[in-house]
Amino acid sequence: MAGPPVPSPAAPAPPAGEQPVPEPELTPEERHERRQNRWLMLLTVIAVAAAAAAAYAIFEAQDAKDENRAGSGRLNSLQADLEVLREQVTQRLDEVESRVDDTVDRETVTKLQNDVDALDKQVKDLDQQSGTSDNVTNRLDDLEQRIEDLEDDSSN
Repeated sequence: MAGPPVPSPAAPAPPAGEQPVPEPELTPEERHERRQNRWLMLLTVIAVAAAAAAAYAIFEAQDAKDENRAGSGRLNSLQADLEVLREQVTQRLDEVESRVDDTVDRETVTKLQNDVDALDKQVKDLDQQSGTSDNVTNRLDDLEQRIEDLEDDSSN
């Protein structure tokens, strides 16, 4: 069996003739001054931290501003490219529309010309069959006039 536990040695005892000097009790003014000093030190630490954060924010803002300038140049370049593409698409669309308009007009004129030729042939056939072709001739003249008007409109 082991003996009773031995307590760990405490702070060394002062030498035999010396008594520990008790801390003198602080006056209320001294305690107030110490509290103020603690608060001032705490506020100083907070102020230094705030200044460091502000400096960091200024550097970050400057970096963001520089990036925006670079991005702004790229954005302006992209906007200019977009405008050029928009103009090119508009021109191409106008060209296609004019081609379609021209094609429709040509087809219409060709169809009408074929109709006139067929009617002319019918008129000649009818003219040979009967002696009165004034009414048919007038209709044929009207059709020819309409064709000329359409050809004039399509060339404008």
